[in-house]
Amino acid sequence: MPHITEVNDSVDAAAIAASAAPAAEPAAVSAPAPAAGDAEPRRARLAGPEIVQLPPDPDTDDDDEPDSKPEGEARDDDFLATYPADTEELHLQHLRLHNSSLLPLRLPRFGKSLRRLCLRQNELSSPLPGEVFEGLDALDELDLYDNRLGPRVGDDELGGVKNVTSLDLSFNNIRHVPSLPSLTAVKILYLVQNKITKVEPGALDWCADTITSIELGGNRLRAIEDLDKLVHLEELWLGKNKIRTLQNLDTFSSLKILSIQSNRITKMEGLEGLVNLEELYLSHNGLMKIEGLEKNTKLRTLDVGNNEIEEIENISHLKDLEEFWASGNKIANLLPALDTQLAVLPNLETVYLEGNPCQTNDRAGYRRKVMLALPQVKQIDATFVKTG
Repeated sequence: MPHITEVNDSVDAAAIAASAAPAAEPAAVSAPAPAAGDAEPRRARLAGPEIVQLPPDPDTDDDDEPDSKPEGEARDDDFLATYPADTEELHLQHLRLHNSSLLPLRLPRFGKSLRRLCLRQNELSSPLPGEVFEGLDALDELDLYDNRLGPRVGDDELGGVKNVTSLDLSFNNIRHVPSLPSLTAVKILYLVQNKITKVEPGALDWCADTITSIELGGNRLRAIEDLDKLVHLEELWLGKNKIRTLQNLDTFSSLKILSIQSNRITKMEGLEGLVNLEELYLSHNGLMKIEGLEKNTKLRTLDVGNNEIEEIENISHLKDLEEFWASGNKIANLLPALDTQLAVLPNLETVYLEGNPCQTNDRAGYRRKVMLALPQVKQIDATFVKTG
C-alpha cells in the first residue's frame, strides 16, 4: 500500500508512523458571502494558495524591503531514512529546512513513486541545488509556497521535476516569471504574492502548449501583457495588482474563469473574445457601469461588487447566469432592473445587493421586493430564501 507522509515541527519526525490517516474533511459553510477584501472566489483545487488581503501599497515599488521571514536553525539530518520507497506523498512543511537540509534527505530514492512533494513554509532560497530533485520522474505536484526563493528561479534548479503538472512558487521573493523549459507538462502555475512587476516577452513560452491555469495575484503588475501565447488557458487569476485596463484578452477563447479583483479598472471592455467565459470577477475596482458583455453568453457567475455602479443593466441576455454579485455599489433603485434585467434570467439562484442605497435606505422592504420579483432565486445576500 502506498504511503502518504506528513512532517512538521510540532512532532518528532522519528516518531511518525509510516502511513498517515486521511485528514478530516472541512466542515461545510452555508451561504458564503463575497465580503469586501475576501480572498478571490475559487473552486477547490490542488492545494492552491489563497490570495490574502494586502495593505494598500504605494505606486512606487520598495525593491529594498527586507525579508521579514525569521531565520531558523537548519536541519541536516535524514529524518526520512525509514520511509518506504513507495511513498507517494511527502508533506515537509514548516520544518526550518534550508538548502543544505535537502541533500541529506535523498529524495531521488522515491523517484518511481513520489507524486506530491510539499516543501512549503521553510527557508529554502535561490539557487536551489538542482540535484535534489533529479530522478523524481513520477512527481506530479511540487509545492514551494512560502520560502525565500528569488529574485529568479531557473531551469538549473527545478529542471529535474520535468513531469510536474502543478507548480506552486507563491509567497516568495520572485521578481521575474521563471523560465523552466525542462518542465514540459505544467498545467497549473501559482506565482501568488511575489514581486513581479511585468511578464517579460517570451517568459512563458516554455509552458504555452500545456498551461491551463495561471495565478499571478498579489504581485505588482500594471498591465495584462505577454500572455497571448497561452491559448489553452482556462483560468487567469490577476487579483490585487495595479492593472488599469482590460486588454490583450483576444486570444483566450478557451478561458472559463477570469479574476481581476482589487485592481484599478474603470471600464468593462475587451471581453468580446472570451466566448466561453463562465466566471468573471471584477469586484473592488472603479467600474462605473456594467457593459461589454454582449458575447459572454456562457457566464454563470458575475461579480461586480464594491465598485461605483449606479444601475443594473446590460445583463438580461445572460440566460445561463446563476450568481450575480453587486454588493457595495451605488445602486439606489431596484426597479425596473429587477423586472427587466434579473427576472428574465431563468437560472439565477443567488444575488448579492446589500450595501447599496436600495438596501440601506429600505432595510424593511428590500428583501421582500427581491423575493417577489425573483421567485427563482434561492439566496439573497448571505441568507437562503425560505421555501414551502
